[in-house]
Amino acid sequence: MKLAILGPTQKFIGYTTKRLIAEAKNAGFNAKYIPLVSIQLRVDNGLGAFYEKTDMSKFDYVLPRIDSKRAIIGYPVIRFLDDLGVRKPYPAETIHIAHNKFLTLEQLVKHGIKVPETYLTGSKESAMKIIEKQKLPLMIKLLAGFGGKGVMVIESKEAAKSLIETMNTLKQEVLIEKFVPNPGEDIRGIVAGDEIIGSFKRIASPEEKRANIKAGGRGVAYKLTSEMEEICFKCAEAIKSRICAVDMIESKNGIHVIEVNINPGIQEIEKATNINVARNIMEFIQNEIKR
Repeated sequence: MKLAILGPTQKFIGYTTKRLIAEAKNAGFNAKYIPLVSIQLRVDNGLGAFYEKTDMSKFDYVLPRIDSKRAIIGYPVIRFLDDLGVRKPYPAETIHIAHNKFLTLEQLVKHGIKVPETYLTGSKESAMKIIEKQKLPLMIKLLAGFGGKGVMVIESKEAAKSLIETMNTLKQEVLIEKFVPNPGEDIRGIVAGDEIIGSFKRIASPEEKRANIKAGGRGVAYKLTSEMEEICFKCAEAIKSRICAVDMIESKNGIHVIEVNINPGIQEIEKATNINVARNIMEFIQNEIKR
């Protein structure tokens, strides 16, 4: 079985991609790592996608590792692979949705999934009007960015004004999210097809409201409830991705989904749970090819 794993240039390959490559080889795949930027797309009397002398349409499966920095080139590559009939975890449309936090929330709401009350605006005046009507603290986020990056907790109107001014100068749209009171924990489930292949809980450090590991949180093993599992599957369906991570928080008003990630890192979850998530992903891909 021929598998292509797409990602950054060799210099920037991280833990997750290295683990996926290793487990692909352990599973018996004829696996090839391909830097996304090195793929050549061709139009003439038809369509073609190539890496060096390799025809991308000949792979049994392509596993993209496309982050927000590479979404611009990732979209046409995946769209070509869509047209060529190559199996993948998601279509090109998903890249546009998943790398825009607000479009992701929109899709979730359309599928009946509870999310925090959130506003999008590109105007600093409009942003300040929204903030004036809200109780503090608030979460202000960039449209793209994962792993706790681009997420700011605002505890005063003065801090909000300063941040909005900065984002306006940088020509950044603003996501304003109502803070959902919770114990300082978020819960992640990783979906692969019809299974949850790993889950854990991230607990915020005492001075933080963000539980993300990169924001100082710590991870512990956690088994999802049946309700959480159902939410994860609905999220995957909403963004049309067979593989994704779903981040949730619990509050007195129920479970809210705060993020869905089609390019999840697995280092923290493997460390916290001893679950071989990379191997589980490879087993899923094997089953997809055999279908």
